Amino acid sequence: MPEYKFGKQTEPIDFEKFESIMEHGRFVKERKHKSFLAFLYWFGVRRSEALERVKDDFTVKDDTLIVNAPAKKHGIRPFLEAPINLPFIDLIVNQIEKAREGERVWPFSSTTAWRIVKRVMPKHYPHFFRLNRATRFLDDPSTTIPEMKAWFGWKTTKAVDSYIGMSKRYIRRQSSRLRRELKES
Repeated sequence: MPEYKFGKQTEPIDFEKFESIMEHGRFVKERKHKSFLAFLYWFGVRRSEALERVKDDFTVKDDTLIVNAPAKKHGIRPFLEAPINLPFIDLIVNQIEKAREGERVWPFSSTTAWRIVKRVMPKHYPHFFRLNRATRFLDDPSTTIPEMKAWFGWKTTKAVDSYIGMSKRYIRRQSSRLRRELKES
């Protein structure tokens, strides 16, 4: 398990916080670096899964961005999809369009990817966005375990367990049960 200078960050960020980072953060190569961060935010893939993507891995069809991002660590994942009208998806599409056939969409090193995140979120790291996406999905009570497994490429439900406790919806529901307990007595 990796060690992080500020510890593992487990508090997810909402879209408003992410939007503020995108608008006010300092990016060296603004379009390229912002598009990479947007990809991590919306798709929650591993850093290497993002960096290995080439132009041919992306398709835009019927207002949907479709991504072939095979899961690492022996996972199995179908193509991922996101509505093209989500904020900052246009940055990703523009970056894809600039890449040549067979060329990586984000042609920079793993270290640069790390620095992109650190520059705008000093306590965070690229893998945080995986936790963030999983937690944000789990905040929606309609999200199912099979949906989580498919999106992240997890083979077992055990992988979901570590993210379930981070969803605030479970804490809020338990909090309301505390109030009901008083009414019952």
